[in-house]
Amino acid sequence: MQITFSPPPNPYIWFAVATLLIATGVLVHFSAWHPSLMLGLNHAALQLPDLFWSCMTVSGLGWAVLILVSIMSRGDLGARVVLTGFILGGIVTHTLKPWLNLPRPGAALDGDLLHFIGNPVINHQSMPSGHALAALCMGTLWVCLIRARAYPRWLEWLSWAIASTIALSRVAVGAHWPADLLVGGGLGLMVGWLAWRFPFAWPSKNDQAFPWLPVSVECLGAWAALTFDEGMPLALLWQWALGGLAMTSVLWRVYAWWPPTSEQAA
Repeated sequence: MQITFSPPPNPYIWFAVATLLIATGVLVHFSAWHPSLMLGLNHAALQLPDLFWSCMTVSGLGWAVLILVSIMSRGDLGARVVLTGFILGGIVTHTLKPWLNLPRPGAALDGDLLHFIGNPVINHQSMPSGHALAALCMGTLWVCLIRARAYPRWLEWLSWAIASTIALSRVAVGAHWPADLLVGGGLGLMVGWLAWRFPFAWPSKNDQAFPWLPVSVECLGAWAALTFDEGMPLALLWQWALGGLAMTSVLWRVYAWWPPTSEQAA
């Protein structure tokens, strides 16, 4: 089954927006009003229930992104791009965090001033936000898949809204500064663009060339969803639901491999 790949977004525009987000994040980080902005946004998030923010922040975990992108493509394209993004994003995040070694809000501000959701994250590996990077990478891949499948364009706006809300959840739960989200989001746009571009160099453009890949990716995501303790007890049912969604997708894919019976063929 040959598919039509949509070209990657215009790199000049895409990387300009990504660079603008990163530069803005750096400026915000060094501003005198960054702590007050953090507290203001963290308290404003109280307008929505903790359950909502817990589910959003769990949706930005690496295994969740593997599931949420892979299931969008019934061939192997979704698995190919999200696996590429997962690897690239992991390298970027785990290289920059220890190198910058910046304190999280809970380590720099009075803990009584912050509203924490789930287990408080207090360490010195704050920037960039890995969740924001993963969320904007996921939004980029969703948009590219939407264009490749000629789905309605309003789904692109929905994708960006979901990805942005996932990123904002990190301020809502008290785990990241606003600057971390901006820098992580900019990096996520870059990683997403590269992840979409790399599959063009894979050995085949046949959407069924690697049928085992989405099964492996979704099994990995399901295993993580059903076994990991992510420190968000309010979102545990949502975490399990994502795992169940991945397993349902795996069973659907495996069922499609079975040859038809003589009655079905007739």
